[in-house]
Amino acid sequence: MLDYIVLGMIFDEPLTGYDIKKYINAGVGNFYRVSHGNLYPTLKRLTDKKLALLDEQIYGNRVKKYYTASNVGKKEFMNWLATPFDFSLGGSAFLAKIYFFGRLPEESCKKQLAEYEMHYRQSLQKLQEIEKSVLMEEDVTIDYFMKSTLYFGIRNTQNAIEWLSHIIEKKSLPEFIGNISEEK
Repeated sequence: MLDYIVLGMIFDEPLTGYDIKKYINAGVGNFYRVSHGNLYPTLKRLTDKKLALLDEQIYGNRVKKYYTASNVGKKEFMNWLATPFDFSLGGSAFLAKIYFFGRLPEESCKKQLAEYEMHYRQSLQKLQEIEKSVLMEEDVTIDYFMKSTLYFGIRNTQNAIEWLSHIIEKKSLPEFIGNISEEK
């Protein structure tokens, strides 16, 4: 996934490795972590595969390396972006993909978002079935913290569904954020 995130960051403008990491941290860093130890090998791999172009510029005694997506890299990035997310990867890595959805045609974007929403609705249904079975049992092996973790999963899944529904309809963000604040 990091290959595509990097290609998304260097899609429009040349950036140094330092800038790429800074942009990743500022953009998708809340749900996708990258270190210098995996960023620079990724940049090398992308340039070796001709998905990214490297331009070295000399500033005094320093050489700055700027990376930008090649036409082949842009095409591969757009193909990845248009392909539905594989939820077997787990976690919230799909958010890193949605981050770049502004590059997709609106219909493709809405279709994928609707698929994500359906995935979360199915997940919620499974979690609620587990919740019913847990509440019906007086099993002492299911303690408070196990139940709390289940409720955390249910609430997060409900929030994901609400958020996806919101962005599918492209409601204003202040309206959505205001609704969240009012719930507290």
